[in-house]
Amino acid sequence: MAAAPPDGRSETSTASSHDDSDVVTAACGSEPSSSLDRFQWAENEDKLEDFDNVDKLPCVGRIEEGGAPCADGQRRGLAPGLKIYAGQPLLMFSRVTKRQAVARTIYRDNSGVYLEIGQTVIVPDDYSGWFELVPPDFRRATCFRSIAEVADTMPRKFFTRSNLKVIRIEKGDDGESQYVERKVPAGSFLRTEEVVTAKWRTSVQTGVIHKKQKDWETQEVKYLKCVDSDQKEMLIPLSHGGKFNAIYEKGKLNKHSVYSMKDILSDLKLPIKVRLLFGKAPVVPCIFTGMLCVRDVREDDLIICSTILNRRNVLLDLPVTAPCTVRLATREDDFSHLPTFVDAQTLCAKYAHMYSSMIKLSPELDTGQKVIQHVPSDPELAKQTGDALRALDLITDISLTDEPVDLFMESDTDSVKSDDASVMLAGTIVELHAHHDNGQSTTNA
Repeated sequence: MAAAPPDGRSETSTASSHDDSDVVTAACGSEPSSSLDRFQWAENEDKLEDFDNVDKLPCVGRIEEGGAPCADGQRRGLAPGLKIYAGQPLLMFSRVTKRQAVARTIYRDNSGVYLEIGQTVIVPDDYSGWFELVPPDFRRATCFRSIAEVADTMPRKFFTRSNLKVIRIEKGDDGESQYVERKVPAGSFLRTEEVVTAKWRTSVQTGVIHKKQKDWETQEVKYLKCVDSDQKEMLIPLSHGGKFNAIYEKGKLNKHSVYSMKDILSDLKLPIKVRLLFGKAPVVPCIFTGMLCVRDVREDDLIICSTILNRRNVLLDLPVTAPCTVRLATREDDFSHLPTFVDAQTLCAKYAHMYSSMIKLSPELDTGQKVIQHVPSDPELAKQTGDALRALDLITDISLTDEPVDLFMESDTDSVKSDDASVMLAGTIVELHAHHDNGQSTTNA
């Protein structure tokens, strides 16, 4: 299915991406555009499979429904979600091959029944979101509740669902380590290094009345030493609370793990029920609860395209196997002066790669599929899962109205909360000792 560009990117992008009447509009100032006759097209029709990123793409083409018979000898029409683009100019931008999950949304009705509904949802394996496995009772999956619990397990990487206050280790101009307080936002992942003990030298004031005398004392605090995606080292107090998950590692079982779609399709047995924890929402309005039943996996060869003449251009992926051919524009200069064509070029250059990796609906628009009921292991328990899950399962009409951003697909707001207390003591770190399994310690600073 297609995605509309972000609002405000161009004055030509003002109409809904589902308004087919905008396909041929007055796209260039006051110039009327009531037909496509003003554009010239090649007499020969090319097959979609002939278009590649080296020789032919990007280009302007017009898809013609029909073409050669399918592999079984039958002729089929374009899927309904693609049919609306037949006969109109498209900017055919790039070709990609995607391994994709075939799934459907699971929705919870007011009586507590879980229903697999709606049309097919497509999730590329390079989608940059994190999923948790849905337990048999359909409640939220478990997670670590403190950094101490993360340190007890020591996964290679972990995902933070809470904002963190950390001590960043930086090198000063003199080469000495400096310790500064920093924030790590929820949605980050960190690589674990080791548990260390920091020896702080802190000052205390003495004297009952004037409190002018200063005494020095030492205090030891344990931290989990981590590295972020920018390779910056940091210390997180073991006492820091929040919500955290281990990043799944093949061959290592951890009940607190989160998974990428690539992990799910490569290492887990299908069908399987998963819940999107953090990531970008689908790019078209739809009923989307975040909970999916992933039933199959397939490999698709696609050409990422954009409409050209819409008031609000949209992106779409055109399967190379689609029953259609392409007539190329003989004079692309006919389009180059159109504001909407410039808009389409900008849209593709900025968002084509991101769009190819986002959740979409199947172009088959197969909304008439059978509704499948899923029964929790303990139906009575499922009715008591609380308003948080119910609110999550009623998310609807998510559309691309701004640049896509990663979101937490959950309504239990304590996921992103964090203690406001500073993690820096009133003093300086004079020593760092690493802890090893053999009981020995190593001085790091």
